[in-house]
Amino acid sequence: MKDFNPLTDVEDSHLILDEGGWPNFHDAEIHHLTIWRGDVRPDDDVWVGPVVEVSLELCALKNPYIVTLKFHDCVDIQLQSFNHQNAVYDLRLQYLSRGLLLDGSPMTPYIDVEFVEAFGSRMGFKCFKVQASK
Repeated sequence: MKDFNPLTDVEDSHLILDEGGWPNFHDAEIHHLTIWRGDVRPDDDVWVGPVVEVSLELCALKNPYIVTLKFHDCVDIQLQSFNHQNAVYDLRLQYLSRGLLLDGSPMTPYIDVEFVEAFGSRMGFKCFKVQASK
């Protein structure tokens, strides 16, 4: 399985780049966090999974700015010790295998998301799509 490359694997990543590269999330501060449960109505053939939206101030940059990341079709959402600081040590994104289909081809992998804890706040989940905006 290929490595997760945020420059190509995050939709609209070009909107949040820092001097052409993926920004540094070290010491980023969470300003806003929303978890939407999604919209699943099998009778109407509607299958929208949970969405996590996070706005972060990228404090370790020479010129800090706020970015918003939206994570689609999330599962296994874990949030611990969310408090007034909510600083993130780093953001880690990687592909995670889900196994094989009956025909032997690989299933679409999860994107494993980890907001690495800095001052007690910890969050992680799996999703299928990451979207960036400013």
